[in-house]
Amino acid sequence: MNETKNNCSCSSIKEMWNDCHSMVMEGAASCGMLEISTGLQTVDNLIGGFEKGKVYLFGGRPSMGKEEFMLSMISDIVIESKLHVLVFSTNHRKNDYIFRLVSSYCGIPTLNLQKGFMETDEWQQLDNNLAAIENAPLYVHDSLDLPLDELMETAWNCIMNKGIKIIFIDSLQMIDLENGVIITYERTARMMHALKQLAIEAEIPIVLGAELGRGGEYRESRADKRPLLRDLMVCSNVEWLADVIMLVHRPEYYEIYKDENGNDLHGRIEIMVKKNALKPLGNILLYYDQQTGIVSENKITRKPESESASLKEMCEDNDAM
Repeated sequence: MNETKNNCSCSSIKEMWNDCHSMVMEGAASCGMLEISTGLQTVDNLIGGFEKGKVYLFGGRPSMGKEEFMLSMISDIVIESKLHVLVFSTNHRKNDYIFRLVSSYCGIPTLNLQKGFMETDEWQQLDNNLAAIENAPLYVHDSLDLPLDELMETAWNCIMNKGIKIIFIDSLQMIDLENGVIITYERTARMMHALKQLAIEAEIPIVLGAELGRGGEYRESRADKRPLLRDLMVCSNVEWLADVIMLVHRPEYYEIYKDENGNDLHGRIEIMVKKNALKPLGNILLYYDQQTGIVSENKITRKPESESASLKEMCEDNDAM
């Protein structure tokens, strides 16, 4: 008993500052470079990029551009930063993910790319970027109702054998415990604890996508369509265990075309940082193109529809030949 009482596991501020000071000096030596950049400067400035041992959650309703936002970051990490990324896809087949990633990186409409009906400059764009895409260290595991045990085993295997530096999971709700637990909050609590532990033990960031509930759909005012933390279709453990929570919103979807300052919201996507692990909160307005899935800080310009043959027209021309 006395031994237990004398065993103090507390740390003094001097001891803790020694550790923090080492981190400060490492940051200074690296000129403030982030561990893993999101590829979007405004996002990096707010959340500090992706940090080891932390869990990041992106929430959004369908058609808000949540997956495209995640793909834009994945594309930058694997192609520009050349870091190894593991993606667990629970909503789409592997090919669907790759088509969308190639489409956004090359600026080619996804439908045209899938059907192979592209104009000369689009073929050239694909050819110019194909080597970078093919050599990108991206690994995708697709599984509907992904068992948590399978996720954990695959994650550790890839971390050990493929040098994975960050993991993305497109849908938290589609992870399955496989042990008969049907109470939503209990399932989510166990999953979040397991994923948080994985992030800490493997010293990597884990990024999760999550569907939001229909709460915003029932709010009367158009201005109230913006998502709230309470719209998360999961238990409060998500809020407790996620280090950063961002909600994705596309005003144009709800026929909101101007903000309170009169700025044009056509083709815009709003990222609302609602939790930020001892860092500031804030909103970020980005550009979004539905056809290619490009999410960017700069305005996206593509050829007007009149200057580009539609897929239907190209099909008709092909049939005529």
